[in-house]
Amino acid sequence: MMRTTIFILMLAASFTSISASTESSVLLKRISDSTAKLSQTQKKIDKEHKILAKKLQAQLLKVKSLREQAKNIRRLEDEQLLSIDNLKSRNQQWLAQQNYQLQLISSFEQQTKSHISNDHSGINTATIISQFNALLTPTFSTKQLIGSDNKLKTFDSIKLGPLQFAMNAEEAGIVTKSINNEAARVAPINSSHDFHENMLALKETGRSYIHFDPTLGNANKLSQTNTSFIEYIERGGTWAIPIISFALAALVIALFKSFQLLKLPSLKELEVKVKQYTNKPLATQDFDNLLKGLEPIQKSLMLVIESNAISQKRDDLLIAELSKHKAHNEKYLGVITTCAAVAPLLGLLGTVSGMIHTFMMMNIFGSGDASVVSGGISQALITTELGLIVAIPSLIMGALLGRKVKSFQSSLESLALQLSKLEVSNARKQHE
Repeated sequence: MMRTTIFILMLAASFTSISASTESSVLLKRISDSTAKLSQTQKKIDKEHKILAKKLQAQLLKVKSLREQAKNIRRLEDEQLLSIDNLKSRNQQWLAQQNYQLQLISSFEQQTKSHISNDHSGINTATIISQFNALLTPTFSTKQLIGSDNKLKTFDSIKLGPLQFAMNAEEAGIVTKSINNEAARVAPINSSHDFHENMLALKETGRSYIHFDPTLGNANKLSQTNTSFIEYIERGGTWAIPIISFALAALVIALFKSFQLLKLPSLKELEVKVKQYTNKPLATQDFDNLLKGLEPIQKSLMLVIESNAISQKRDDLLIAELSKHKAHNEKYLGVITTCAAVAPLLGLLGTVSGMIHTFMMMNIFGSGDASVVSGGISQALITTELGLIVAIPSLIMGALLGRKVKSFQSSLESLALQLSKLEVSNARKQHE
């Protein structure tokens, strides 16, 4: 009985495993079929998406074209509604734009020596491109240039973009345009031997190392414009002479007054000695001791109090003596301040005269060359610069010297106030 039960259970387990394997195989088959259908569906969707994208792109291009047409139609309708004044204004704008473009083309033709604006020349695009290539290709040419010895010589010249170089059997350098209407110059560089060899290699092989000037020759022009002080004054014209005269006058007087004021005595020592006798009469011997070693300015005040007792008369005489010394110390200081005030006015007058002359030349010869106009204006401003150069130091010196005079005068007045209260003994007055 027990064996029979075990047999039945084994049969049931085998049937269960067979059914489970059968179901798993069915599920795997269904999954593979679904995956294949999904892949086919995705391919179909991608194909339809591409077709729709092409149709959408075509429609977008069509819409863009229709918008352009609508814009042109709207512009035509707006132009039909414009007034005559607006049409005239628009026509003037178009003419101004056309003139500007023609000027650009003309300037380009002058620089490149081409004739692209000539409609009857028969020059096509290929010809223009070949001309440009010929212009851009650097080749040596023979030119007459001014050498370093200021003599006109024959040079082999080559132009590389904005730079131009030249060489002959003697020297080699960078070609600089002349400021005036004379031939261009050859500016030799420091290592002329190496540069000469490099230029020869460039001419023979077409490859070499050469120097490059980032300023395109402007640095050499700037060095040539450096002038001495005398030449700078001469460029200022006639009005530079009185400005220099005022400068010399202010300088001489400032030196003279500086030497004079530096020799002024110190009053502190005498003030300390006088304070000792403010409350008692000054004896004859003490008075003589005070007079020893004094400067003429101090002696003059001491003699006033010696010959006059304490009174209003003594005070008036002291004030008169102070005024005399003040006038002596301030003498010629007004000349310095006058030079400081007149010099910039003369500079402005010279500038105005130079500007008038420059504008007269512009009126006669025109203003086509901006360098000529700017050069005339720069020369006219030289007098203003000279006037300010004279005025600023003159003002400073005048202020310093005036302050020195005021300081000394204040100390002298303080000393005179103490001396006015000083009483000299009767024995000294009787002796005198």
